[in-house]
Amino acid sequence: MDKGESAKTADRPDLQAMLQFVRELGSISYVIVHKVDRLARAREDDVAINLAIRHAGAQLVSATENIDETPSGKLLHGIMATIAEFYSSNLALEAKKGMRQKAKLGGTPGLAPLGYLNVRQRIEGREIRTVAIDPERAPLIQWMFEAYASGAWTMSQIQEELDGRGLRIPATAKRPARPVSIQHIDKMLVNRYYLGYVKFEGVWYEGRHPALLDQATFDRVQAVRIARALAREKTQKHPHYLKGSVFCGRCGFRARHHQRHQPLGYDVPVLLLPRPRQAEELPTASRPDRRCRSVSRRLVDAHPADRNTDRRDPRACHAQPGRPASP
Repeated sequence: MDKGESAKTADRPDLQAMLQFVRELGSISYVIVHKVDRLARAREDDVAINLAIRHAGAQLVSATENIDETPSGKLLHGIMATIAEFYSSNLALEAKKGMRQKAKLGGTPGLAPLGYLNVRQRIEGREIRTVAIDPERAPLIQWMFEAYASGAWTMSQIQEELDGRGLRIPATAKRPARPVSIQHIDKMLVNRYYLGYVKFEGVWYEGRHPALLDQATFDRVQAVRIARALAREKTQKHPHYLKGSVFCGRCGFRARHHQRHQPLGYDVPVLLLPRPRQAEELPTASRPDRRCRSVSRRLVDAHPADRNTDRRDPRACHAQPGRPASP
């Protein structure tokens, strides 16, 4: 018996262990189930499980259904397996229809994001499932948006600060409480649920839950995200004043910043284009020109007009600050 596992898939640990046991022992005569739809809800899974049982020399028996190896028994088994698949598919369709209607009315289909709580209230004797603001985590989420919108905080710094303030993702039945990751923060920063909207099947609807921030703050957050994405601004141990602003003058590819360690014990800032093998892994539209892949520019931490460039490579492009001119 697979506790808490759905029959919609055959990849259930206890089911696979039972099939393995039947194959290895080889002396099992019958595999008894309560009902066919408890064994599998998909027709192809039902066929695969029955073939595995049959190849092991055993026979499938239902405790409540008259199925056997006779032609009529096989027909009944096939009909009941098809009905089980139809029931499962139709149930999923009806559930999705209800969730879609709930979203249209402003309800939250599923778990609310961090900063909110799924609660149950009794109104006129009926139990209503709704969403309320989490008094413990909501202020931290609001601070996160304000800090990022200011442009003075990076995601790494925000993640460390939230961790220090004790923000945790609530524990579930399968996972313990854990700190928020940078990836989780990035998803929260673009989630319009905090503005008072709900999303279902890619469509946003006006929600009934209270908003945690205003539109102006959300817009400032998106502006900072876009600006940093265009400038490729990421926290680095060795930042450079030209980072994110130097492009190849021939193909327009953005050069990356790298610290090259010298034998004498000091580092030299270098701007590089990807190596040929690395460039082949990039999308076609993002690849630099083949003639430009070997370029490397040695930069000095001084005014751009005073920097020295290494011109020994005849194939090197002219790395230029700012966007390249159109050819």
